[in-house]
Amino acid sequence: MIQLLASTRSKEYPIYLSVDSIDRIGSLWASQGDTGKVAAITDTNVGGLYLPQIERSFEEAGFTFTATEVDAGEGTKTLAQAAKLYSRLFELKIRRGDAVCALGGGVIGDLAGFVASTYMRGVRLIQVPTTLLAQVDSSIGGKTGVNIPEAKNYVGSFYQPDMVLTDPVFLKTLPPEQMAEGLAEVIKYALLSGEDFFDALETSYQSLLDLDMAFLETVVRRCIEYKLAVVAEDERDYGRRAVLNLGHSVGHGIEAAGNYRLYSHGQAVALGLLAAVRLSEKIFSLPPEYGESLASLHKLLGLPTVLKGVEPRAVMESMAADKKADGISANMVLLRKIGDPVINCDVDAGLLASEVERLASGASAGSWTI
Repeated sequence: MIQLLASTRSKEYPIYLSVDSIDRIGSLWASQGDTGKVAAITDTNVGGLYLPQIERSFEEAGFTFTATEVDAGEGTKTLAQAAKLYSRLFELKIRRGDAVCALGGGVIGDLAGFVASTYMRGVRLIQVPTTLLAQVDSSIGGKTGVNIPEAKNYVGSFYQPDMVLTDPVFLKTLPPEQMAEGLAEVIKYALLSGEDFFDALETSYQSLLDLDMAFLETVVRRCIEYKLAVVAEDERDYGRRAVLNLGHSVGHGIEAAGNYRLYSHGQAVALGLLAAVRLSEKIFSLPPEYGESLASLHKLLGLPTVLKGVEPRAVMESMAADKKADGISANMVLLRKIGDPVINCDVDAGLLASEVERLASGASAGSWTI
């Protein structure tokens, strides 16, 4: 059992990472000294697969366990759904010393985390991420939230969990498209953390596709360790934590331009990473072979390399509406080299537009030379 320690100004908590660790969640929670009730929040996709094991583990450890299922998908991450969950927790007589257990992917982690942070001004929180995206990114760091009709994640809080249990076995039941979502974030962490990680993905990509548990455990750990180091330095996103937005500026623009239906978050970020690497080549003289390698890796892992179905102008308009942009330039994360990110790069809007158009033309997926 791998135990990592998340250390922030507001809280320290353990992250347990191991294959087949789900059956130990009850005893691990008990080892934290907790004795209260546990109220799980999950979705209709995950509940039928894993709730029986989770329930058995908690009950064998002496906890009173209940579960509430919500509809799967981004549409459930709303204030209206949060209100229903508050009422459910009240009905279950959940109090400050009890815990909410978020069992699911990023949507459930965000929603249940937000509910835990605001119900009775905060109850204890266990994160059990069941998707690769949630395991390497969203379950760690304390960002919780729900969507409003106008925008995603505009209502939320910073609320660190009290324990995270990450089991790569969950990934065996993921649909390929959801696995690809997480792979985009894994590639992001490889670009941020160093050439050795990026090279390992290139040479061992088939191990990811084959769901090699030992390799997946290593990959997930590497991503978690990088994020923990960043969050320890900048818990509330005032400085260094911005490095985690690599690929997300253009990615969010693509998501919004496609009305959050045409491209998933991971697909959009994958395209955003291509744009960021290309801009890094122009602005910081990043060697062009990295762009070629990145496009090749995307293809091998089933991630998009060409922007289709969305007009580049619509992407630019969506980016201009982002709070990080001023209409003249976009504040982006770029790379001086692999493993050396630079935050708050003022990228000229014209230069950015040319790279978004390049994505749409397919040039970034082929030859990397002008």
